[in-house]
Amino acid sequence: MGLRHVIRHALLRASLVAMLCGMAVGPARAFDAVELMALMAKVQESSVRFEETKEVAALTAPLKRRGTLHYARPDRLEMRVAEPYFEHVTVSGERLVIETRKGRREVDLSTVPAAGAWIASLRATLSGDLGGLERYYRFELAGSRADWKLELRPVERALSEVVEKIDISGVEANVTRIAIEERQGDRTVLLISPLRGEKS
Repeated sequence: MGLRHVIRHALLRASLVAMLCGMAVGPARAFDAVELMALMAKVQESSVRFEETKEVAALTAPLKRRGTLHYARPDRLEMRVAEPYFEHVTVSGERLVIETRKGRREVDLSTVPAAGAWIASLRATLSGDLGGLERYYRFELAGSRADWKLELRPVERALSEVVEKIDISGVEANVTRIAIEERQGDRTVLLISPLRGEKS
């Protein structure tokens, strides 16, 4: 597996951390884009449990994983896969670290220009920067407080070359499902639940 492939998928996973943890906070009064950004801006630290199903165009059966996601301000994102194998992906500042049973890879993101758009879009989301989010995505929010869906379609070239769209579903301020559709035909769905001790 090439370094470019590893980095691309690690950044996709980091995107999920940002979206899942950044929105897992207390009750919201309204679910327009301004309110969602305000909620994200309030989060200091959060952890959730995930179950991921990935449909790969080149494979006949889906790939499944379980683990946890963690976010801590100002810019630390973590994904820990517990089943069916170990993997730990961390993004902190300009450093991306991927750890597996086979070893550890560390990448300086400033040397990977294509990754810049990913990181910038994550930071815009986490900081509650609506203008920054609009720079990278065209989005539409539908539904009600009790059952809403946010559709994101990349408008920035580096993002749009990889991702077709991202659908985020939730109840009030809690994300319950994320689906990512990639240009090459792959599709990833995550079902989200709070960790013990975390607010739902």
